[in-house]
Amino acid sequence: MISTTAELEELIDGTVSIPTIPTVLTEITAIFNSADGSAKDAAKVIEKDPAIATRVLRLVNSSFYGLKNPVSNINLACSILGLKVIKNLVVQATVLQTFGQTPAITGFDAQWLWDHSFKTAIACRMLAEKTPVGNGLAKDDAYTCGLIHDIGKLILIESQTDRFGEALQLSAKSKAPLAKAEGEVFGFNHAHVGGLLANRWNLAPAVQAAVMYHHSPATNAEDWARGFLVMAANTYAHRAAGETTGGYLGDRCDSDTMQALGLTPEQDAEILAATQLARMA
Repeated sequence: MISTTAELEELIDGTVSIPTIPTVLTEITAIFNSADGSAKDAAKVIEKDPAIATRVLRLVNSSFYGLKNPVSNINLACSILGLKVIKNLVVQATVLQTFGQTPAITGFDAQWLWDHSFKTAIACRMLAEKTPVGNGLAKDDAYTCGLIHDIGKLILIESQTDRFGEALQLSAKSKAPLAKAEGEVFGFNHAHVGGLLANRWNLAPAVQAAVMYHHSPATNAEDWARGFLVMAANTYAHRAAGETTGGYLGDRCDSDTMQALGLTPEQDAEILAATQLARMA
């Protein structure tokens, strides 16, 4: 039984390799956290990374912003988007660049997982706007939580392919959620790994807690609530996927637990519909 965060971190570090924080994300985070940071500063960083620059231009020219004239200048694009959106986009881009080439493993659909992650991100952002349960979790941070909530699975596959396969088989045999099977095999689950990644990548403390505790209770009410918000968003994503799965049994909230969100039937339907439409960008 793991009793302290230090013991958990030591166990994870002894089992898997947590990727170091990408340089672009380090620089953007520093700009975002600086009182003097500006969109112009962010543009100078983004211009050095063609893949992220392309994503910035794609977003600013999307129908969401409804601009009359197309934007091709990164500096102008960053000014329009603002630092919060830029940081969220850089997190998304660096996650995809870092984990986009997951090794193949029998019975696990990585492409499905990416789609599930984007669905969870959309649901989590909407929940942050519509329910007080998230305890003030900002909608942009909520989106990031949803996007990376299952990233620990990819880290486990990368570092411990055979043992992750054992967890998949155990989950199928016992009809238990994969997170529980991971706990049996590793002594921790993918949420703990993802939370540690969020910590090492200097993401917001609320994001770290929400990812870390979305499959297990936190020791304080604030972190418990944030973890529950991600778990609820994860539930919407599984509902939205219908009968399709990534090759494993997901851990969902039951209907009684979801009532704690305090949503109206109309809000529930709205979130589910938006989650069903969400696709990996």
